[in-house]
Amino acid sequence: MLKQLVAGGFVSFLNFGIHAVMTALIVVATHRLARRTDHLHALLRMIALLAVTMFVLMIAHVLEVTVWAAFYNLAGFAIQDTGTVRFAGGYFEFAFENYTALGYGDVVAGNGWRLIGPITGLNGLLLIGWSVAVIFEVMRLADVYVGRREKR
Repeated sequence: MLKQLVAGGFVSFLNFGIHAVMTALIVVATHRLARRTDHLHALLRMIALLAVTMFVLMIAHVLEVTVWAAFYNLAGFAIQDTGTVRFAGGYFEFAFENYTALGYGDVVAGNGWRLIGPITGLNGLLLIGWSVAVIFEVMRLADVYVGRREKR
């Protein structure tokens, strides 16, 4: 169990680093975009800011799932089919299912790694929550710029 917690913690912190870098990229990009779209209608500015934010966040989440899939592969543990539905996916699909906390229950990690699925789910939930906070901050930023423009 300790091995799973340490390994899961390491991969989680690696993913936190990825998310921190992507968040910084979003902050820089949206501030620059906000200044460059000052002349646009408020709706167009909001669409531009949120489109950039969502694009970068999607890239971040796919990278994070890929890190989990790579870890599963490097750890060399087997994915066991529970028998309900024949699982044809690989590590990436298994990582995505756990990261989003869908937990279909059709497959589980084998070879003493059963705890890694919930650890992946917790990491995904934390990072998805972080993304929601980033989205709200960008919406606040857009509101500040819209409010500033309307006062002129």
